[in-house]
Amino acid sequence: MIPLVSPLEVEHLLVDRLMHFMTVDLQDVKESRQQFNKAKYVYDQAREKFVSLKKNTRGDIVVELEEDLQNSKSSFERRRFDLATALMNIEAKKKYEFLESISAIMDAHLRYFKLGYDLLSQLEPFIHQVLTYAQQSKELANVEQDKLEKRIQEFRTQAEIDTLRVSNNIEPSTNAGSIQVVGMNLDKSVEPLMLSSIEGEVQTIKQGYLLKRSSSRGDWKRRFFVLDSRGSLYYYRNKGIKPMGYHHQHTVSAGDSSGVFAKFRARHSRSLSFNEGTLGSSTVDLRASTIKLDTEDTDLRLLLQNFNSTENLHIAGDLQRTHSLAENGVDRMDWVNKITAVIVSLLNSHIQQQHVEIPRPPSNVTSPNSHGTSEIEQTGYRAEPISSLLRKIPGNDVCAECSAVEPDWASLNLGILLCIECSGVHRNLGVHISKVRSLTLDVKVWEPSIVELFCTLGNAYCNSIWEGLLLKNESVDEPKATSTSVPKPCAKDVISLKEKYIHAKYVDKLLIIKDALQPGDPPNLTNIWQAVKTDSIQEVYRLLAISEINIVNTTFDDVVSIELYHHVVDAQGSSLESQKEEKEQHDPLDCQRIKDSNDPGNCLQGCSLLHLACQGGNCVMLELLLQFGADINMRDFHGRTPLHHCVALGNNSLAKHLLRRGAKSSITDEGGLSALERVMEKGAIKDEELFILLNES
Repeated sequence: MIPLVSPLEVEHLLVDRLMHFMTVDLQDVKESRQQFNKAKYVYDQAREKFVSLKKNTRGDIVVELEEDLQNSKSSFERRRFDLATALMNIEAKKKYEFLESISAIMDAHLRYFKLGYDLLSQLEPFIHQVLTYAQQSKELANVEQDKLEKRIQEFRTQAEIDTLRVSNNIEPSTNAGSIQVVGMNLDKSVEPLMLSSIEGEVQTIKQGYLLKRSSSRGDWKRRFFVLDSRGSLYYYRNKGIKPMGYHHQHTVSAGDSSGVFAKFRARHSRSLSFNEGTLGSSTVDLRASTIKLDTEDTDLRLLLQNFNSTENLHIAGDLQRTHSLAENGVDRMDWVNKITAVIVSLLNSHIQQQHVEIPRPPSNVTSPNSHGTSEIEQTGYRAEPISSLLRKIPGNDVCAECSAVEPDWASLNLGILLCIECSGVHRNLGVHISKVRSLTLDVKVWEPSIVELFCTLGNAYCNSIWEGLLLKNESVDEPKATSTSVPKPCAKDVISLKEKYIHAKYVDKLLIIKDALQPGDPPNLTNIWQAVKTDSIQEVYRLLAISEINIVNTTFDDVVSIELYHHVVDAQGSSLESQKEEKEQHDPLDCQRIKDSNDPGNCLQGCSLLHLACQGGNCVMLELLLQFGADINMRDFHGRTPLHHCVALGNNSLAKHLLRRGAKSSITDEGGLSALERVMEKGAIKDEELFILLNES
């Protein structure tokens, strides 16, 4: 029996025996056959000679031929037996030797794969997870494939429409050496893309190949031109710079900015737009440009020129024109329409910024909708500068500390606007007290949730908390000297006075009116739990500010002393679990309270304020708690993080918000499942962004 060896050794063993059979045994048969045939031929020749003797043949010749006949017959018989032996050897090996080898090999394979089966059985749970993930990826791929096919069909349809439109709208005329375009309309799809660039999202309006005339030689060279939503027009030299995804596609319409490649294309276009070192020429500001058709070369049908009065393109010399030749009439008209639309949009937006005042946000701008989406996102007020929007909030027109006008700095967690001098003092307090950011420089910080939080708070309300004693004394007309030990500075005071006041206000909390608590009462734990539960953002802010200790990570167990579903009481009425230092945790699927209500959020034992905010679905409340240092990965009794609660409730917007703020999707609950696995239990993940964030975090 062949011992259990590796598959490679088994294969070698089988191959070696087969090769020995083919090269040795079969070769012996062939040689025996050849020798047999040769001996038979000699024997036949000797026999023919002997039987053909005449009666009058001499006796010595007869004796010689008879001797040759006997020798050849003996040789023939010997070769015949050798051939029979070789054939018998082959037949014997065919009957038992190879059958034995194959059986032994199969037995070795059986034991080998049985061992492999035992090992793979231990991986069965992981295999099922991978299969589920693969199914999700397959479904996403099918969706993207459908989107791609739809876009291809739309592109082909649009190309046919453009061809018909160009054939009907262009009438060539040699008068004045140019072609007059009749009925040319501006591209309506350009305006939304131009508006998106206000928020910093640069998109490609059109890109494709044009033939550009060299200034030195006058010949035409094929270059890849790009027109983006910032109003920049530039091209690539042929130095190995190839745009991703456009190796064989000449043009891309403005409608191609959506779909699976939208994010990548936006980042790609943005990086190319800002990195002038990778471009073959300077970027042209289209606000000072115009475009004309065939103004000089009347013999070229598809010529278009770009005139710029302020900038040179530096293509091959100091020129003020770009001579470009499209490859067909449709392509040329598309370029002309989109460049003209960009020029008009740039000029209109410039006029609006100078003369049109952006309307004030409505009074309900701070209220989130049922899906946790900000009103600012829905109404589009993010187009207004952040500084202008935040200064319209009561009290935000001046600095919260010294009343300096037009503050352009802010404290994210305190929700106030500051002047540049007071912002430096706040920065020295440390990020655990004040997180200072600029209204104009730190553009990525001002997400809709942050802006809504500031709209809910404002300097007026925040100072009513932090300067409560000061405002109370002023309301009863007490002298300033006796009202507080630390007077409020003004804008012209020296920095030392501002430092003393800000330190007393936020570090020592000398100006706060604190709630009267009875001895032994918990420090506002019940109040802040109820405030979060009722989505009272201002009350939560007040309680966090006046508390002497950090209560942002208050849990349900701190508010409610006992949870009946997870405590067993004996006959004497004492809690059996109270004898243990740590509570036994269970799979959330085994929780009786969750089973009875069929609500994953019904069991709040061990939940923090952040868990409760996720239950409420208020993104602004979530942001407030995070700004005050709430533990984003805190686990409840069942080991669930706030991210687990969001995905269990199907609140994808809050889940994505937590993931962007650093929530770890790899943390597993007491059932051994992560947030991603809990989502996949509910079926296919239709939110592509959520799926990506869960995989990346």
